[in-house]
Amino acid sequence: MMRVESTISGTVSVILPCYNVAPYLDQCLESLVRQTWESLEIICINDGSTDGTSAVLHSWAARDRRIRVVDRENGGQASARNVGMDMASGEYIAFADPDDYVEHSMYGRLMEEICTHDADVVACGYTSFSDENGSVLEELSRSPGFGVEKEARSSFFHADSVWMKMDVVTCNKLYKKEFLNKCGVRFEPSFRRGEDDVFWLMVLPYAGCLVVVPDRLYWYRRKRQGTVSHAWEEQGCPYSLDMARLEYVTACWEQIGWLDTAVSRGWLAHIMKRYLLSHVTSGEEIFQKLDKQESQALVQRCRKWLHGMETGADPVGLNKWDRAFCRLLRTEPVKANPVAEIYNRLMSACSGRRGRYYRLKSLMSSLS
Repeated sequence: MMRVESTISGTVSVILPCYNVAPYLDQCLESLVRQTWESLEIICINDGSTDGTSAVLHSWAARDRRIRVVDRENGGQASARNVGMDMASGEYIAFADPDDYVEHSMYGRLMEEICTHDADVVACGYTSFSDENGSVLEELSRSPGFGVEKEARSSFFHADSVWMKMDVVTCNKLYKKEFLNKCGVRFEPSFRRGEDDVFWLMVLPYAGCLVVVPDRLYWYRRKRQGTVSHAWEEQGCPYSLDMARLEYVTACWEQIGWLDTAVSRGWLAHIMKRYLLSHVTSGEEIFQKLDKQESQALVQRCRKWLHGMETGADPVGLNKWDRAFCRLLRTEPVKANPVAEIYNRLMSACSGRRGRYYRLKSLMSSLS
């Protein structure tokens, strides 16, 4: 087995939440136990599996003393990861999904960077591959440019931000445990899916130094039937989940006194575009797909959130159409007079955002 030649040291605690993944565990655990960085503990949380997952895990634990297994009732991936974080004894924490696998050099490479730069978090690229035939899915893979951000919490958002290059997924990262304990962030158990985004956005307001490397060191299995990621690839993320993530993250930012900073540095505009405006201003036009009752409920939810975000100025980073849609959603629907109704219908035939804006305006009038 190769060894990482370096004076750096520290134990990496790899947390593996497992639910009915027996067919994939051998490949995953083989890739972990053969790491060039040998100072590992592998914490496997069997989250109430009903297949042979527990037996496979205990078989591996009998062969390698670095593997620890916890059997518990099903509580979801977020909760399982939290259990692993609380158990971790290493100075650094990593997460892996049990149907994926990693390059043997992954944690050695990440340890090199996190120690060299004294970073809070370091991330790498990843390769997505199909569960159906093992083919590489380049369009879903990631090879980010190298980057170091010395003080992430004080940076302005831009598309080439280091923290954007790092992506929101959890498993391509190595975290300094001291940093995670200091900020006190854990995965939110109420999110039974899509919890990675929330965790990352909760970590960022506390982050000092961040590092990203282009190496594709993580192998991410896609198109596995029955998984959340496969459903999203086919149908897209549910707007209700995106709205829930937006509400949760901004409430937490406000609680820790970060919201005003997020407004002025463009962070809030970024998540608004991702979790709200992408459903409203894009070709998806979510309101056109909902029935009247669903539309009314979503309008009320958007209005409540937008009123809560009124800080005296629009978030930095929103363009004129973003602001126009926000003003429309923030306003109580009013029945249009006949002339205005005809005008809105005519303008609805326009292409792009202009047409979408007037189609939404007409719909809002019908909800009054």
